[in-house]
Formats: sequence, C-alpha cells, structure tokens
Amino acid sequence: MPFLCAVMIALSASAPGCKSDSDPGAVFIGQYCDIYQPCCSAAGLPADGKACRALFASASSPQMKYDDTAGKACLAGLQQQSGQPGFCTGDIVQPSACAEAFGGGAGAACIQDTDCPPSSQGDVRCVSGFVNNMQVRQCQTQTRGTAGSTPCVGSVRAGTTQYAGTSGGDIPNQGYLCNSDDGLRCDGTACVALTADGGQCALYTECVVADYCDPGTGTCAARKASGAACIGAAIECQDGSYCEDASMTCAAQLGLGAACTDNVQCQTDNCANGACAATPTGGGTNVLCGGA
Repeated sequence: MPFLCAVMIALSASAPGCKSDSDPGAVFIGQYCDIYQPCCSAAGLPADGKACRALFASASSPQMKYDDTAGKACLAGLQQQSGQPGFCTGDIVQPSACAEAFGGGAGAACIQDTDCPPSSQGDVRCVSGFVNNMQVRQCQTQTRGTAGSTPCVGSVRAGTTQYAGTSGGDIPNQGYLCNSDDGLRCDGTACVALTADGGQCALYTECVVADYCDPGTGTCAARKASGAACIGAAIECQDGSYCEDASMTCAAQLGLGAACTDNVQCQTDNCANGACAATPTGGGTNVLCGGA
C-alpha cells in the first residue's frame, strides 16, 4: 500500500516499513502542504501542516498509487499560483495535474473540491465518508435528482446541501442530490417526496419548505410568523426570525454588529465574539489549515 505508507511517513517519521527519504508520495505531501503554510499563517490558522497531512490520511486507499509526473507538475503549478491574489481564498483553480497525482476522476482521492476534475455528467465534489470504519475523501459526481433517483447522497434545502453520509460500503462515484425546490428529499437511498402539512415527521427536513416538524404532535405544521408564541423547535419560526428564549416568541433576526449570544439570533447565522458577524466563507485554505 504505497500511498498509505506515504501518509504514515507524513504523519509520523517512525512509521515502520516506510522510508521517508525514498518515497516520492511522502515528499509530494510535504511539499504540497508547505506551499499553503503562508496562507494558514496569514489567516491566523495553524501553519504546522498537521491538518493538511491529516486530510491526505483521510483520503488514503490501498488502491491509490502516486503519479510522480503529475505530482511534480502540480507542485510547479501551485508554486506559480501561490503569489497571485485569490490563491489563499481558493478563487484560483488548481492545476489539473493536482487531480491526477493520486488518481483523478470520480472515485479518486481528494483533499478539496479543486482536486477533482470537472465532468460533463454533473458537479464534481470532494466528499468524505466512512468506509469499513475508516474516514476517506474522494471525488464524486453529483447531479440533480428526480423522484426515485438512486443512490441519493444528500438533500438541498434553501440552497444548503445536507449530505446523507456513508456509514458502510463504498462512497458512490456518482450520486443524486434531492432538491426541496422540487418537493424532494433524500431518505438515504432515493429521492422521495417531502411530507405535506399534517403528515407525520421526525425531522423538519422531512417536511415541505413552509413547514417545521412539531415535536408536540409529530406532524408537519406551518412555520410561525414574527410575534407568535414558540417552543424552540428547529426552524419553527419563519425565515428572518428565531425563537427568542426570554419571551418564547418568534423575533426578527439581528443585523451585522448587533449584540448576540447565539448564531440563530443573527441574519448571517454567525455570532462571533458577542456580535453578529459576516457569514464565514468556509472556503479557500481553511480546510487545509484546520479551520471551519
């Protein structure tokens, strides 16, 4: 397992049976992570490379083999890009060779979305999951599903994707996203219809967009307007409002700079240091540096 050995070297110099000075895969991992260290430092995130190397470990698979030609081309291209504006924020697409260093295409190992080459079959994303109790990351082609589409890999609601996750078996190379705009959700296997008002539910994600799941009745019910009494159930209040603890009524969410104690109070869903702040992008090098 040459790639797994390379990852072990990157994480521990004492890994048995591996020689860090002769494994090109290990050298690639170290140099790849080193290129992003200045980005991590500039963002105030750890620059020791541990998070980056851990991501390579999570992408490991016995079937993966390192391509030295692609790896060297990837590193050369990244070095050229590293001084350009937008490199650290992920606005610059990585050299295509980076997606080929450990395979390339759907089902290949990846660290972030830009490691995956585009596909005419849909959007390609770097997804994580557990296969045989081990976390892995690999490229997956995703397309918009219709009723009955299988395998579904997640639900899209209000523009946010909630992945179904993989607890066993292989991560599918291609999967469907079930969109609430189409009246659908992913039940873990296929795209199925959202539950209408009055229907039984266990989670709000099972209900039509205008509803929440009332824990008192176990049924989908209309979301409440600002000023209405609430009990604090998930998305109980309509968009733009939240269940205020003190009064137990739906109240308007707060704007940027307003004092807050919880994310749900803010229009941006981000309460940082006691004030509503801009929504974190979650992109760029955060994933490589150990940020959110």
